[in-house]
This record gives sequence, structure tokens and C-alpha cells, in this order.
Amino acid sequence: MFAVGHGSYDFLKQSTGLICVYSLKNPSFPEFTYTTESGVMSLDFHPEHPYLMAVGFYDGAVAVYNLREKCNVPAYVSSAKNGKHTDPVWQVYWQENDLDNQLNFFSISSDGRVTCWSLIKNELHNTDIILIRMQPDNDIDAGAASMDLG
Repeated sequence: MFAVGHGSYDFLKQSTGLICVYSLKNPSFPEFTYTTESGVMSLDFHPEHPYLMAVGFYDGAVAVYNLREKCNVPAYVSSAKNGKHTDPVWQVYWQENDLDNQLNFFSISSDGRVTCWSLIKNELHNTDIILIRMQPDNDIDAGAASMDLG
């Protein structure tokens, strides 16, 4: 299986997005399609559970789709209440299970956050791993980045 995410990098031309999941048996026609509220910027299949696909969106949300379920909505999705990014998500990447054996992935956004998302029961829980902020410093040119390793 492989997937293609559709969206726009153009700020003025934002609309809905589309995820097309293909099989190597028939790469001409997608096995699954998912319409999304925002453009798709990145996606990643879990290496051990290839039916799980993490997706990053232009509006800052992340989601996890379960390809085993025959529904057009994600199994997990971030929101403003649970720490959604404020800028586009440029990369999502699954990592090994955490110490509690829970599935998790990282996302990175132009809002300066590198965030770890854990799949706990029916919810996504986030932890900011790195926060990069733009702030002037007397010893460095104004606008230089500083990094907070939380």
C-alpha cells in the first residue's frame, strides 16, 4: 500500500484535501479515498501496523486513519482543545511505542513545535518536545530563533 495526499501550499488557495490509498496490485485506481477538511501536507504509515496512517494538515491538525475501518473519518484527530498546531504540519513520523506500550508519532509545524502524539484509548494526547520561538536577543540579531527543550 502507498498513499498520496492532496492539498495546496498556496495560502490564498486553500480548500479541502484528499487522501488516496493505493495497492500495488492496482496502482491506477485507489483502494480508499478520504476527503479532508484541510489540505494534506504529510502522511506516514505505521511500520508495524500498516493499517494506521498518521496525517498532518495545512490547518495544523493531525489525525490517524485506521484503514481497517470502512469509514471516511479519522479514528483520532487533534483539535484546538487538545493541542492542535497553529500552522501547517510539515511532517508526521511514527516512532516506537512509549514505555506504556502506547502508539505514538511526532509532528513538526512552522508554529515552532515538535510534538509527540500518543494514542490513548479513543483520544490523542500531546506533549511538546521542542518549542522554537522567535525572539530578539541583545547579543544576536533581532529575529533570531531560540530553542526551548522542554
